[in-house]
Amino acid sequence: MKICLVLHKYGVRLDDPCCYPLGYMYVSSYLQGIGHTVKVLNYNLWDYDFKEEIKGQDVVYFTGFEEFKQNILRDEQVCIEAGVKTTLGGALATFDGIPEFKGFKFKGEIDNVSSCAFPDYSSFGINEYHKRHPLRYMGVLASRGCPYSCTFCAQTCKFNLRPVLNVLHEIKCYLFKYSLDMIVFNDNTFNINKSRFMQFCSQLRVPWSAAIRCQPFDEEMAIAAKKSNCKYFVVGVESFNQDKLNRMNKKIKVKQIKRTLDLLEKYKINYHGNILVGFDNETYSDIADEIRNIPSEYKVFPAMVQPFIGTKDGKKRSVSKKNFSKLSTLFNDYATQGGKSCYPQLES
Repeated sequence: MKICLVLHKYGVRLDDPCCYPLGYMYVSSYLQGIGHTVKVLNYNLWDYDFKEEIKGQDVVYFTGFEEFKQNILRDEQVCIEAGVKTTLGGALATFDGIPEFKGFKFKGEIDNVSSCAFPDYSSFGINEYHKRHPLRYMGVLASRGCPYSCTFCAQTCKFNLRPVLNVLHEIKCYLFKYSLDMIVFNDNTFNINKSRFMQFCSQLRVPWSAAIRCQPFDEEMAIAAKKSNCKYFVVGVESFNQDKLNRMNKKIKVKQIKRTLDLLEKYKINYHGNILVGFDNETYSDIADEIRNIPSEYKVFPAMVQPFIGTKDGKKRSVSKKNFSKLSTLFNDYATQGGKSCYPQLES
C-alpha cells in the first residue's frame, strides 16, 4: 500500500533536543520493512498542498497531541472527500482524544524497539534539520517507557530496555553517515540502572546529553559521565518540597535531588531542571511560596503544569484563568530566554 504519514507542526523550537518524532520515525521504518511505500509530510520543515499530496495514497496516518486536534479533523475531512482511508495513532488514539475521528484508531505504541529497524530519519528530512540546527545532532532511544508512575506523566507503552550494543551500533551508523556533533538520548529516564549507565559511559566519546532522575546518581556516575563527554542533563527535579514529591508519586527524596545537583555543579556538567507548579488544589499563594523557596544555587526554573492527554494530575485549577495565563506566559518567556522550550503549548 501507499501510506502517507502526516506530522503537524510541534509547539517546540526547531532546535530543541526533542524535536525529532522518533516514535513516528519507527512507524515509518516498520511500514517500509513490511513492504509498504511511505510518504512523509513533515510540517515542522515545510508547507504542503495537502489535497495534492494525498492523491494516489491508500491510507493517511495521523498522530500527535491535543493541540493537533483541529488540524487532524480538518485534514481527515479532505481525505474523506478524496476517498482516502485514515488512521490515527499515538496518545490521541490511545486515550480517545478525538472521538470525532472517523477512521481507524491504533491504540498503544511500538513496545520493543530492539526488534525494529532504526528510525527513518531520511524520510522526515534529517538533512534539512541539520541545515537549520546550530549543532548536527540526532536523537536515540535506548529505552521506551518508564518503570515509574508519576502523576503528571502518561504512559502509553511498556517499559523496555534496548541492548547496549544495539544502541551503540545505531550511534556508530549515524556518526559514519552524518558526521554528528552530538547524540541526544531521548529516553524518559536514561539512568534507570547504574550498571547500564556506566556501560554507556565507558563506550561513549561523542558529546551526548540525556534526561535523568536524581536517583540512582552518585559521584562515580558523575565522574563517568564527565569522562565520557556528557555535555548536558535534563534533571527530573519537579519540587524541593517532600510532601509534594510524595503526592506526585515521584519516589525520591529532596536530599537525593540536592545531592545530584551538587555533583553536577562539582563536575561542571551543564544541566537544568523544572519546578512544576499549578497542580490540583495549588493556589496562587502556594505557587508563589514554592518559587520563593527555590534554592538559588541550582539551574532550575518554574513551569506551569500543562498536562498531556492521559495524565492523572494537573487538570483542576485552583488559580484563576487570568493568573494561570499570566504565570504560564511569564515562565515560558523565562525558559525561552534560556534556550529551553515549555511543552505542551500554553493553554489558550
